[in-house]
Amino acid sequence: MSELQKALIQGMEPAEKIDILIGLTDISSEDNIIALHRHYVNGWPITTAAESRSLDEANFRKTVKSLEAIAVKLERYKEIEWARWGYKSPCVTGE
Repeated sequence: MSELQKALIQGMEPAEKIDILIGLTDISSEDNIIALHRHYVNGWPITTAAESRSLDEANFRKTVKSLEAIAVKLERYKEIEWARWGYKSPCVTGE
């Protein structure tokens, strides 16, 4: 996944959003879920979030990529629905 395909921002995501995205994956490990929250909600670096739950960093990075892939797909879905119903973002239209 390229850097341009990022849909989540470290430390800037609401916990509820992360929980919804996790629910769309097969991620079930409580340690992974806590570490994901620490990364995306609290802004911890991936390494620190993984270490805080004694997770292998390489495996946790795969978990992060898995969550990011779902988020990208969901963003694409929203774009399709917006286009379908004629939604125009005020940011784009200048309104």
